[in-house]
Amino acid sequence: MSLPIVTERLILRRLSRDDVQDLLEFVSHPSVTSAVPEMEPTESGIHQYIERQLSYQPFEQDKLFDLAIERKKDGKVVGLMTLIWKEHVGAIGWALGLGFRGQGYAAEAARAMLDYAFASLGLHRIEAETGSLNEPSWRVMEHLGMRREAHLREATIENGQWLDSYLYAILADEWSKA
Repeated sequence: MSLPIVTERLILRRLSRDDVQDLLEFVSHPSVTSAVPEMEPTESGIHQYIERQLSYQPFEQDKLFDLAIERKKDGKVVGLMTLIWKEHVGAIGWALGLGFRGQGYAAEAARAMLDYAFASLGLHRIEAETGSLNEPSWRVMEHLGMRREAHLREATIENGQWLDSYLYAILADEWSKA
């Protein structure tokens, strides 16, 4: 399996310089800004982020590699899917634009990313972390068969407030049985 990764409704592909306007529409929302702190939510910040992403080889070890989550029906970029690959362990994450949540896109994209990471990259374990208040995200993780391994108390700070987070994970042999 190689890029792009195609699902029933989505295409997970490398970011493109043509994605700036779609990204600009949703990255300025605080929930996306906090999920993607590496991307300044301005046109120039998005340009810089895309250029940095394009300088990486796909799934280069130890690099935060983002894929655009593109909706097949209209070519709209509705979010980002992230994979960080460290030897045999990976970490995934996602961020969807506010208007694209609650439609199953995160679960569909994450399922495809897990398939790809286990089958094509040969990863042994994949982790995901989310804020304890982000119930939709941790529900997706549970729906995918990931198990909550840790409740990290006051692990992040946002707007001057310490917040808890959850760490989820799944192993390759668990994924193959799911």
